[in-house]
Formats: sequence, structure tokens, C-alpha cells
Amino acid sequence: MKRKDKYRILIVMSILILAIVNTCLLSFIHTTISYKHMLHKLQTLDVNMEYFRSMEFTEDSLAVLLYDDDKKYADRIENITLSMMVNSYTCTKDGAFKYKKLSESMLEEIRKTNLYRKLYERYKIVLSDIRYFPVPEDLKKKYAVSYENSWGNPRSYGGNRRHEGTDIMAKVNKRGLYPIVSVSDGVVEKKGWLEQGGYRIGIRSENGAYYYYAHLYSYAPDLEIGDTVLAGQFIGFMGDTGYSKIEGTTGNFDVHLHFGIYYMEDGEEISVNPYYILNYLEHNKLSYAFSE
Repeated sequence: MKRKDKYRILIVMSILILAIVNTCLLSFIHTTISYKHMLHKLQTLDVNMEYFRSMEFTEDSLAVLLYDDDKKYADRIENITLSMMVNSYTCTKDGAFKYKKLSESMLEEIRKTNLYRKLYERYKIVLSDIRYFPVPEDLKKKYAVSYENSWGNPRSYGGNRRHEGTDIMAKVNKRGLYPIVSVSDGVVEKKGWLEQGGYRIGIRSENGAYYYYAHLYSYAPDLEIGDTVLAGQFIGFMGDTGYSKIEGTTGNFDVHLHFGIYYMEDGEEISVNPYYILNYLEHNKLSYAFSE
């Protein structure tokens, strides 16, 4: 082999080695930065409630958090909760839920913050009492509903603000047609007119979550503040009331239900994105014979 060819081979090999070293170094730097960013995000979670309020739940993660026994499935609950915290879970094409196995060193660092347990306890407050989708399914499949993830979208009535709920829209835009049921057992805590929410009902569940149903057309007969309701119990009809100081105002928007979820923490009412929870409740719809 000629000396010139040897030099060429050495140069090519040197370039390849440098490229590999550079790739490994960049990967290490990226991993280190991501790891530190993740820990910083976890360590500031207590004051940055936006992360929790807009948390993306998958169907499987909800099932685990709702129904797995805390003691029997502690490892499973911990892994899924931690994976959700660091956004390291994925959904496969068939909808299955998978999470990355976090390293022991990373798990240990996260455990030291105790945020896993705090976050899990918040999940349980918000999720543990839900049972049914708030709008029953029409037996004849004629009166459908739709909704999208509008969390955080701007709203202008009453001043610049953000949407703190999910709007469940009626396919047939007729007030007083679609029944609304309670998603949980609970006690009626609020009832009556609100300028933005129109005729609304607020129900507090046993574990402390507050479920807010707004823009109703009418209430269930004899339903009053302080009454106990059961999951699936009829509480009123969907309407288009609100956006006015004058009680009974209708017609400022299409017929829909604004559904909100709140809970109390340190004396402050915290709203949570209901969209993913409603997706999960799609499997738990009551049936109802709609009548015009």
C-alpha cells in the first residue's frame, strides 16, 4: 500500500472517530441538560401549577390512577406517575400506553423531592370520584355531542381571560333538549345565575373535587343547595344561558355545556383541564331517550 493511500485511510478514520466522539459528546451534553431541566421543572412544580393543571392523561394512565390499589400496585403507579411528570410516556398506534424505564439514579433524585407523591395525591382528589360522562347518549344516536381541547384559549367577555374548562357542544342547537347528569356522587354546593356561566350547578365530591356545570337551560325539579346527588343523577338540561348580568339571558352563543373541574389547595381554588378526563369517560355514558 502506498504511503499516500495510508494517509488517506488515516485521515478518513480520524474523521470518523472525531464524528463518533462528537456525537457521543453532544448526546451526553443534551442528556445532562435535559436531566437538569427535568429536575428543575419537578423542583418548581409546587409553585408552577400550570404543569399539573394542563397535564395530559392517557386512557391507561387514568385507569391506573383511578383503579389500581395504592399498596398492591405501588410500583406501577409510581412508574406511570413519574413518567407523566417527565413526559416520558408514549402512546402506540393501537392506543396502548408505554412508559420509559427511568434510571435508578433519576428515580432516586425525583423521590427526594417527594413531588411524585404530592402529584399523585392531587390526581386522586381530582379523579377518584368520577363515574359518568356528563351528557348521556341518545338511544337513537340522533343527538350527538362534540368537544375539543380548548383549555387555555382566550375569552374576551368579562375581560381578557383564559378558558378553564371544556365546552361540550350540542349537534342539535336546541336548548332544553340534552340532559345533564352528575359525573360523581356529591353535594350541591352552588346553584343559580352567574354573569359568565348563566344557570349553573356546582357539585362537591366526597374527596373534595368541585365539578362545575354551566350555561344550563333549567335545573332538575326540587334540586337545591345542600342536596346529595348520586353519580349519573339528572341535574338539568343543556342550554345557552349567560354572558349577561340579566338573569335568564339566552342566545349569546350556541347550546353547550361548559364543564369544569376544580379542587382546593392551600385555600386556593385550582382548575384542571377536563378534556382528557372526558375522553376517558366516553366509555361510561348513560343512555337516555331524547324527546323534542
